[in-house]
Amino acid sequence: MQYAQLFRRLREQKDLSHEALAKLARCHRNTILNVESGRPVKFKTIARLMAKMGYPSDSPEMASLALLWLESVSGVDLADPATLGPVRQKLAVYDRALGLAARQLMDAVRQAKLDERRIRLLTFAARHPEMLAIIESIQDLLHTTAGGTAELKVAEDE
Repeated sequence: MQYAQLFRRLREQKDLSHEALAKLARCHRNTILNVESGRPVKFKTIARLMAKMGYPSDSPEMASLALLWLESVSGVDLADPATLGPVRQKLAVYDRALGLAARQLMDAVRQAKLDERRIRLLTFAARHPEMLAIIESIQDLLHTTAGGTAELKVAEDE
């Protein structure tokens, strides 16, 4: 069963029409139609609609819907043990790489003897992707100029 079918069944069990649920959730009718048609939607949208229908966040219905939604967006059949093996391996590789990166960051902070203010600054940058993009741009610029290959020519040099 797909999450869209389960969502529709749960809505119908509560005897709610598309319009009634949309009014209850204060959203457009098309939002409900998008969920029920299987169009890509954020899970928080589904969770909000489920809450408006009276399903607690820790209910079996919410858990089932979350699992089906995750299968849909990931393309992984979570009920099939054969597919879970490779997924677990990829997650383990990711966890190892993440752990290594975290240790490297901790070592860099210790070696640089950063004070609390600078650590807070790093934390701020980590929480804001646009700040990380700026830092990456600066890093790329430093790498290209350090190689000495990036030489700008002016019109008179030609």
